Amino acid sequence: MNATKPWIDRALGLLWQSLAPLATEPNELDWKSGLSPNKERLVEHLSAFSNYPGGGFLIFGIDNANSRSIGVTQEQVGKIVGQLSNLGREGVEPPIVLDHAVVPWETVSLLLVLIPEQSIKPVHKRGKSIEHAWVRSGGTTRTASRQEVGALMMNSRTPRWEDLRASSRLSTTEIVAQIDSTAISKLLERP
Repeated sequence: MNATKPWIDRALGLLWQSLAPLATEPNELDWKSGLSPNKERLVEHLSAFSNYPGGGFLIFGIDNANSRSIGVTQEQVGKIVGQLSNLGREGVEPPIVLDHAVVPWETVSLLLVLIPEQSIKPVHKRGKSIEHAWVRSGGTTRTASRQEVGALMMNSRTPRWEDLRASSRLSTTEIVAQIDSTAISKLLERP
C-alpha cells in the first residue's frame, strides 16, 4: 500500500485491469493523452466522477487511440493540475478538491488525478441548474437523466463533523497514533 497517498494503489490497480487483456475504460477512470482544450468537457468529467460512488480518476499519459503509455512531462503536470484545480473550484457546484500524484509506469511517468465522490450531490455545472449534472456509465461520461439527478439528490448528505478527515496529508493509522484516547475517554466520561 502506498504510504503517502493510499488511493494511488487503487488507481494503479484499476489502470492495470483496464489495459489487460483488452483495453477498455471502466466507470472509475478515464485515460487521457494530454489536457483537452475543451474546458466544458473537463467540467463534465469532474461532475461525473464527483457523482460516482467512490469517485474516480483521470489518468494522463495514456494514448486514447491505442491505450499505450506515452507519459507526461513536468511542464504538462503543472498545467494539467492547475487547470483541473481551477475547474474544480470555479467550474462545478459545489466546488471540489482534487488530489494528484505522478507515478512511474513502464518506462514513463503518469499523472493520476483523484476526483473524490462528493457527499453533497448532484455536482453540476456552476451557474446552471442541478439538471446540468453528469454521470459515468459504460466507461463514458454522459448527461444525468432526470431520474439519475433525483437518485443523486436522495444520496446527498451534508457531512457531519465526525465524518470529516482530520488531515488529508496523514493516513488513518498516523492520525489514530496522534490521538490521546485516554484524555478523550476522560473528557467523555466513558471507557
